[in-house]
Amino acid sequence: MPIAKCDIFISYRRLDSAIFSQWLAASLRSAYGQQSVFIDTENLRGAEAWAQEVENSLRVAELVIVVIGTNWLSIQDQWKRRRIDLPDDWVRREVEVSLQEKKKILPLLIEGAELPARDGLPESIAPLLDIQARKMNSATVSSELPQLIKYVGETIGKTPIAVDVIHPAPMLRINALSDDNLRRLPKAMPNWQIISRVSDGVEKIELMRKFEFESFDDAIHFMGTASRFIDRTDHHPEWVNIWRTVVVYLTTWDIGFKPSMLDVDLATYLEDLYKSYVKKVGQQDLALP
Repeated sequence: MPIAKCDIFISYRRLDSAIFSQWLAASLRSAYGQQSVFIDTENLRGAEAWAQEVENSLRVAELVIVVIGTNWLSIQDQWKRRRIDLPDDWVRREVEVSLQEKKKILPLLIEGAELPARDGLPESIAPLLDIQARKMNSATVSSELPQLIKYVGETIGKTPIAVDVIHPAPMLRINALSDDNLRRLPKAMPNWQIISRVSDGVEKIELMRKFEFESFDDAIHFMGTASRFIDRTDHHPEWVNIWRTVVVYLTTWDIGFKPSMLDVDLATYLEDLYKSYVKKVGQQDLALP
């Protein structure tokens, strides 16, 4: 039976970057089609019968993305041996085959991870360090993901599926925050940053905040609860959810993507709402004298 061709193979460690890697696969499939990406699952890795299929998919891929989180190198087995040092480690085998087959490889460093030192890797995969890596984290994912998708498309020779986003027609007459108010904002709202980025082909000045939650369910509940207030005020954020993180970008479309008091009001509401999701009592608070 012929091997189904995939354009992109995603290599990752389940205990290091499973949520991010599955989200990345979904994003790339949206851009290049459902059959364009191969990413295995826990079930695949646990079934020896799947080993050959994984290797075959790797050999026919145009691009191999190696997702490296902060625990990629240090994860151990039940005998306290680093998995990367074991010849039958799945991630090691995936990188070895990619190098042997001279695949196009993209090391993708996430959430502050850095490439390991050369002497920290088995010799067979040390050449991975000679390949230019890209970085991505939850605070900047909204601006970095389109760039990554474009790069992947250029690498595999495909054009992303175009999706037109409908923006509201400018209707409000409201002033943008003055330069003086923008300078004062970080002191008044220290958890929010003022950023400038190009998105949808235009430059936007935005208020940006990353919210971290105890669980994915809390993150989604937060967004659902906030949506009621957002719908009533008819001022909508751009936000991204990745597992337990929600990244919010606020700007006012009607005045050319600049912050206004509408954004300050929404940021204040989100800040107050977030307090109800923050754990207030820890185990140490319950300890008896």
